[in-house]
Amino acid sequence: MIETSPTIAKLFEAFHHAQGEMDGVGKDAKNPHFRSKYATLENVMNTARPVLNAQGLSWTQAPGPIVDGRLTITTRVMHVSGGWMQSTFHMPVAKLDPQGVGSATTYACRYALMAILGLPPVEDDDGEQALGRSRCRGRMA
Repeated sequence: MIETSPTIAKLFEAFHHAQGEMDGVGKDAKNPHFRSKYATLENVMNTARPVLNAQGLSWTQAPGPIVDGRLTITTRVMHVSGGWMQSTFHMPVAKLDPQGVGSATTYACRYALMAILGLPPVEDDDGEQALGRSRCRGRMA
């Protein structure tokens, strides 16, 4: 669920322009356990930041409490006008130790940010071509 500030017209206009400029985020890391590629949180942030900043947009993410084994992450997108929108994501934590919570936090931040921005991962060209499918650039309209 997305929540918003009382005034959002300028935020939404800027967000509209930013989405028109954003391409999908490249998968820049490998997960050897699943033999798959994924976009790191750093790559998601580096893909989004210049486009959002050019439109007067920024974001913040903050962890909240762990309830019933699920970590809460709230992502807020803000505009220089004062308008904002936010969403809260609940991520299961596999192990309640520092490494488990840290991993869940990074994972939740990455996917929550991609979701609120409408920022898709770009598929691997070679893998897609091997399957006979064309690459989707993920260009936002």
